[in-house]
Amino acid sequence: MRSGLIIIAITSIGMAVLTAVQTVPSVGLVKGVLWGLFFGAMIWAIFFGYYFLRRLLGPKG
Repeated sequence: MRSGLIIIAITSIGMAVLTAVQTVPSVGLVKGVLWGLFFGAMIWAIFFGYYFLRRLLGPKG
């Protein structure tokens, strides 16, 4: 679990920065940063959603 969290942290930060850098020229600084934060947060939501779904539906025992 620890290595997974490290990988997700690096990936989400990288995706947030990349998205912000690409969107700032077209929509402005504030909206670009918000889009970056949104995409970074979505990576965490997908990760934890999958984790909890596996805990609920995974094999028992």
